[in-house]
Amino acid sequence: MPSWTCRTVLVVLPMLVAGCGGAAMMPSPPVNLLGMWSGILGRESGGGRALRVTWTVTQDGSAASGPVSVLTSPPVTDVIFSGTLTGTISGNQVSLALSAQPLPNTDCTMSGAGTAAVAAGTIAGTLDVHFTSCGVLEPPSSDQLVLTKQ
Repeated sequence: MPSWTCRTVLVVLPMLVAGCGGAAMMPSPPVNLLGMWSGILGRESGGGRALRVTWTVTQDGSAASGPVSVLTSPPVTDVIFSGTLTGTISGNQVSLALSAQPLPNTDCTMSGAGTAAVAAGTIAGTLDVHFTSCGVLEPPSSDQLVLTKQ
């Protein structure tokens, strides 16, 4: 093989091999949850309707957290739980953990965990909540969570 042909093959071959792999896949940045979100969790809360949720989010990379308020619906009682909702973001998915109390220094607590997808100003998924030492309050019959960006 003439030397110019060898040189051409040595220059072109690596380009062809690199071109077959396409562009290097860079991980996409986590979705942006920063801001206020509000919506509904489940149905049939404590004999009433769904729980109303408001979450104010701060975010640092894939970690989201912030104060949350969860309001039970009548007819049982109008109890407002205040606490923290945290999330770990992976792509457009977020794993959630909830911890809240209606009043300081009470035994009644609410906790929960779940996962949701984030798309177009909506967080939709599941959040399985539990009430501890809260008397007649019961979790919703459904763990469906839908929050919208405010």
